[in-house]
Amino acid sequence: MTATMRWIGLGVSVGLLAVSCGPEGAAPATSEPSPASSAPVEAPVVTDAPVETAPPSTTATTTATMSMPSFSERSEQLFDQTVLHEIDIEIGSEELALLDPPTDDRVPARLTVDGTTADDVGLRLKRGFGQFQPLDEKPGFSIETDEFVDGLTLFDVDRFTLGNAAWDHSFLNEPLVYGLYRAAGLPAPRTALARVTVNGETFGLYVMRETYDERMLAQHFVDPEGNLYESTGAHDAPDMGLELRTNKRRDDTSDLAAIVEVVATASDEDYRAAIGELVDVDQLMTYWALEALTAHHDGYAYDLSDPALFPGAGDQLWNPYPNNFYVYDDPTSDRWVFLVHGADMALGMGSRSTYDVDPSTPVLLPPKVDATIAWRLWQDPTFRDDFAERVRWVLDEVWDVAALNARADMLAELVRGDGLSGSREFVTMGAFEQSLADRKDFLTRRVDAVRAELAAWEQATGEEESP
Repeated sequence: MTATMRWIGLGVSVGLLAVSCGPEGAAPATSEPSPASSAPVEAPVVTDAPVETAPPSTTATTTATMSMPSFSERSEQLFDQTVLHEIDIEIGSEELALLDPPTDDRVPARLTVDGTTADDVGLRLKRGFGQFQPLDEKPGFSIETDEFVDGLTLFDVDRFTLGNAAWDHSFLNEPLVYGLYRAAGLPAPRTALARVTVNGETFGLYVMRETYDERMLAQHFVDPEGNLYESTGAHDAPDMGLELRTNKRRDDTSDLAAIVEVVATASDEDYRAAIGELVDVDQLMTYWALEALTAHHDGYAYDLSDPALFPGAGDQLWNPYPNNFYVYDDPTSDRWVFLVHGADMALGMGSRSTYDVDPSTPVLLPPKVDATIAWRLWQDPTFRDDFAERVRWVLDEVWDVAALNARADMLAELVRGDGLSGSREFVTMGAFEQSLADRKDFLTRRVDAVRAELAAWEQATGEEESP
């Protein structure tokens, strides 16, 4: 499946700025636009859809069945990154009372996005350690448009979140990191910035992010009917801490059980081949390389919890457990694919929104012990060498410093234009400017630091192989 893509410059490389032009020959959209959102796109919109690029395969045959994504024009308009979107939420007093304390149950609300309104969308507060704030502060929101009305979409999207930037005071980590994943040919959520008003009160600036579900899977995979799992973030949990998010009525998790069995029983000699029958190891290698390069330590594999890495750091919040990721069991390849999530603490951020992961922090590190699929792969010296080469490929083909900084500057102008004036806003302009400078510094200095590490790795492994 291919899509006709039209590229524009804006001083940014094509790897990060793609414009959808009405995909000739592409797969049809997953559903027809709702009557309330049928207005045509009058001008090109800038998103960070991927280019057709793929790393060199380290296996005899390629297993990936991902394709160029098929996005509708309306959904591209929603995630247009060149504009600050206006989102108005209206919630009745009774429904407001049900939101706080937070619950998994959603309440009906009227949602207006850039002048397009949908009634009775499902809304709840975002939970979890990362972004939770109560209703009397600046909460994040999780939105499911068809919770109460079957088939209801807004801009052809049925699930998205509004993140409050509790950790990332630049508002840029997720847009930049997910753009890198897409530039490497991997699925990742689309994002945009939005000013959010609740019952007439402007709360502040938010990061709007697409949510993984069946509709999003259909945009990226030939067959979207496979099992989608989400990490719960729990450690010492059965089944690698994964919970089924699709096909719940069928409730067939034999695919997960098969992987747990291979991880537990395959010999060291047979493990890579055995797990490769169930997991797209090539895709995982690129996914993991990007986690390491972006220092996304709150994700699946990249581990910064070794105290030796940050002597004297004190009470840091490095997460030694797999967290913030999804996996999709692609029916076409019959292999798992890893999906990035929750990258708001990447690009140099370690704890308390501070810039304390130095750009020279190593990437060629053992993974988290509880990331069992990756942990066992790392025990294979051949895999480690392949992984180092995959990191090099990402630096050569994907990590475009000028493009990344130009994207950051473009988004920064939206933040400056908004002025961070919301009544609930806790990010000051001074904190934003400092955080922006930190992100750009990390993106720029990361390249030379990692290239030096790769050179040292190559020299060390070469010496080990010499007689």
